[in-house]
Amino acid sequence: MGVTNKPDQLLAQYSDISGFLFSGSRRTLYFILYTTFFIFLILAIKNYYLGYTPLAAMLFAFVCLTSIDTNAFHKGRTLPININIIVSTLVLSLVLTIYYLGISTTVWAYPISIALIYLLPEKPAIIFNSIIFSFVTGYYFLNLDAITASRVSFSLFITMLFSKIIANHIHKLNQDLIYESIRDPMTGALNRRQLSTYLDTSLANKKRNNINSAILLFDIDHFKYINDTFGHDVGDVVIKKLVDTIKKHSRELDILFRLGGEEFILLIQNIDITTTQEVAESLRKKIEKECITNNHPVTVSVGVCTSHSILSSDTWIKYADTALYRAKNSGRNQVQVYSSSNEYVNNNFSSSNS
Repeated sequence: MGVTNKPDQLLAQYSDISGFLFSGSRRTLYFILYTTFFIFLILAIKNYYLGYTPLAAMLFAFVCLTSIDTNAFHKGRTLPININIIVSTLVLSLVLTIYYLGISTTVWAYPISIALIYLLPEKPAIIFNSIIFSFVTGYYFLNLDAITASRVSFSLFITMLFSKIIANHIHKLNQDLIYESIRDPMTGALNRRQLSTYLDTSLANKKRNNINSAILLFDIDHFKYINDTFGHDVGDVVIKKLVDTIKKHSRELDILFRLGGEEFILLIQNIDITTTQEVAESLRKKIEKECITNNHPVTVSVGVCTSHSILSSDTWIKYADTALYRAKNSGRNQVQVYSSSNEYVNNNFSSSNS
């Protein structure tokens, strides 16, 4: 991950390596981190004056490592300290706390185990919580009668289990909300809000690295007639099958967006103008041959525009729309390409009566 001045953009990036806590509110995350920092700093100082030097050193190491990563995150940089190293110092601090201060301090196992479930990915969270549970349970059975040790051990296990179930549920809800916020609910294509971000990135790649991209603007021919004649249910089926056809015959790295109504944009990256024309024409033919509905032949008009370093995302869409308008006026069921020199390339391969 490179340097960025937008910490919010890092939340999703860090969620893959540090659990879904990092995908939440930045303010909440900072509050948790800074609160933890000050609490453990006070505990480190306290245990140093009590003469528990190894415990104080481990707590201070945890504070230092946490502060380094927090500062890096705040500045939008890659986290320099692996979070598993930080958690290891935390778990060792818990072990030393129980060793020096006795059974009453085992209560710290509860908030720490819960925090790890929300902070870490699933596998490390299970590993570290298993270590905590094994140590604390062993300590209980060495210092308490069997019945009492069994009860408190079971309570710790239930706490860990319920925390994991709740965390999984929250994570699922979070993923559903993310999906709904970026996807068109009917087709699963990315929605218009996502389009500008992807186009801006492609234009930046063109400007910095001379990597060409193109957009294909699809519009279903005579879609109003299909809706008016066969009903909106059939119209929805046509749109869904059109999306399925485009996805089926596109590359995995190509990205489909629903612009609105029956219009869709396919962003094709790292491609030249000649290949773009071939791809657009191939998709037009695939859609024409696809049995999308038995009631009426379904064809599309396609407007194509390649990237240019001086374009904006809005202008890029406008040029593709201009090419699409020409395809419509020229008889539909065809591809028109808008070049950077404002010249059209007409690829009218099929009947103008479609």
